[in-house]
Amino acid sequence: MNICVVGNGNIVKRFLEDVQSIEDAMLTAICVREASREKGAVLSEKYLIPLLFTDYSAALLEPSIDTVYLGIPNHIHYLYAKQALEAGKNVICEKPFTVNPSETGELADLAEKRGLFLWEACKIPYSPTFKTLREQLPLIGALRVVRCNYSRKSSRYTDFQNGILHPAFDPEKAGGSLYDINIYNLHLTAALFGAPKAVHYYANYGSNGVDISGTAVLEYDGFHAVCTGAKDSTSPSGVVLQGEKGYLRLEGPASSATKVFLSSGGEERCILETPDNGKLTGEVKEFVRQYREQDRDACRKMLKHSLLVMNIVEQCLR
Repeated sequence: MNICVVGNGNIVKRFLEDVQSIEDAMLTAICVREASREKGAVLSEKYLIPLLFTDYSAALLEPSIDTVYLGIPNHIHYLYAKQALEAGKNVICEKPFTVNPSETGELADLAEKRGLFLWEACKIPYSPTFKTLREQLPLIGALRVVRCNYSRKSSRYTDFQNGILHPAFDPEKAGGSLYDINIYNLHLTAALFGAPKAVHYYANYGSNGVDISGTAVLEYDGFHAVCTGAKDSTSPSGVVLQGEKGYLRLEGPASSATKVFLSSGGEERCILETPDNGKLTGEVKEFVRQYREQDRDACRKMLKHSLLVMNIVEQCLR
């Protein structure tokens, strides 16, 4: 897999760092805005990336590139992904995949028509902590309560309060706590339990109408999942799955928790400790495997999951 990385923000830097250790994942090019040429050159030199582009259209014409990674603002995911697919490139797109299920569905159909791979870069379904939760879930009996909290005050929140608007707090650019961090809770819940019967969203809104924090309540048969995300405040983040015979607990947010605890007889014990859960290697290794083995069924399965999450997001925003 020969990858062109698009963007130069923090998530791109994490991607570049983590992908280096993955066999068959080659960093072939990086594409940045003309205004960010110097930053792109620094990254190109640091990670030994042969090609540097400041024109996305030109990058898509490069024959040595077969896959594009999009680490760009949320509101342009759909446009850039569509252009890449139309140019015959596979696409790895950061979460949130798009801003609504209609866009996600259109991209999935286009990828299918063109015989290309399309992946959402959300590490949760590929993480060891998620796999442990799924395997151990029967031990806690009938599920009654699910609580997911990811609350971390944004480094840009002070700017927002002072009238300086970054994409992370711009509702016109799919900013806000739901798209940015609560989406991880939705991914975890949907991957474990599927489609909810009903969705309710209770948000705190900033002066421009963006949700600076909020709680989504997902109704399932026999239990509710309460998913909270906050960019205006901080508290200990974590996940609790509470059943009639015990509970499972993640220490830390769903996206980067490194420990899983189980209580199934009154005593809590750590059943998994992994230092790598916050890294992107798990998802990218799976994308490379699917591409190498041409495992389109696995790709289609995860696209259905991504579409489900976007449907939940849409219900939250109604």
